[in-house]
Amino acid sequence: MPMMLLVFYMMGSGISIYTIMFTMNFAISPVKALCNTNMMFEQFEGKEVSLLGPKLLYAAANFVSIGLGVYKFSNMGIIPVQPADWAGLFPAQSAFESNQVLM
Repeated sequence: MPMMLLVFYMMGSGISIYTIMFTMNFAISPVKALCNTNMMFEQFEGKEVSLLGPKLLYAAANFVSIGLGVYKFSNMGIIPVQPADWAGLFPAQSAFESNQVLM
């Protein structure tokens, strides 16, 4: 994981196929890991140890990784988060003109 974070940082936020593929892998791998949480902790099930804390910590670490991937996509401009990204959905407003003279 530390090596992935280093590479993640060094990739920058430029849009290229390598950056997009690496970021997709960085964001999808934790989702797969969250789906297999019980299988990851299966070897510790028989012991008289509460696994709630370690499972929550495991899930939190995976959610942080997902958040970093979303943040990276946001910085790259792939996810529409700025108001200007949604400007095409609103109709253009025309200026209202009046011929009345104010005195």
